[in-house]
Amino acid sequence: MWCVLLLVSGLSISWARPRLPLLSHEMVNYINEANTTWKAGHNFHNVDYSYVKKLCGTLLKGPKLSTMVHYTGDMELPKNFDPRLQWPNCPTLKEVRDQGSCGSCWAFGAAEAISDRVCIHSNAKVSVEISSEDLLSCCESCGMGCNGGYPSAAWDFWTKEGLVSGGLYDSHIGCRPYSIAPCEHHVNGTRPPCKGEEGDTPQCEDHCGIESEMVAGIPL
Repeated sequence: MWCVLLLVSGLSISWARPRLPLLSHEMVNYINEANTTWKAGHNFHNVDYSYVKKLCGTLLKGPKLSTMVHYTGDMELPKNFDPRLQWPNCPTLKEVRDQGSCGSCWAFGAAEAISDRVCIHSNAKVSVEISSEDLLSCCESCGMGCNGGYPSAAWDFWTKEGLVSGGLYDSHIGCRPYSIAPCEHHVNGTRPPCKGEEGDTPQCEDHCGIESEMVAGIPL
């Protein structure tokens, strides 16, 4: 009897939720009627939903990292926390990278987090920009380069193979700076508009013109 009631309850909730077309005005209005802390809007015009999915870059059905949960007991969490203030000598915590016309957010997210954690773990004795491009182009098990990848595979690649250093586009910092130029992501600005996030993936290189810094995985 309880199973039947739960099934009916679940179906009623599902039926009550409107099935609105994605990216439609009806969907935007439905979200905004919830009166949350943010407002939905239209950022894309006359584009197919498959294109928007490519913008996300991250592929979700990939390898999973083993997770370990540590119970903090009665530790009282602060109301506010700013890592830039907590670790002021780690400049990568303040850095914002531009992936340009490439669906490389999976590589950017991993490389940025790795850069931050190396600095934090070493108490700012090691401050280095991990190359997003080295990860993007050389990790064959991570996915499809500029057409999306697996963040968990990116972390696995770093711990097993290591990654070289590399800064932003045209920064000449590190071994392999990012080679894809910044662009305007669906807004008007001084830079050229992005031509589509599924751009060509750079070739993997096993050498660099600048003295290489190989940063192997550090257990954190």
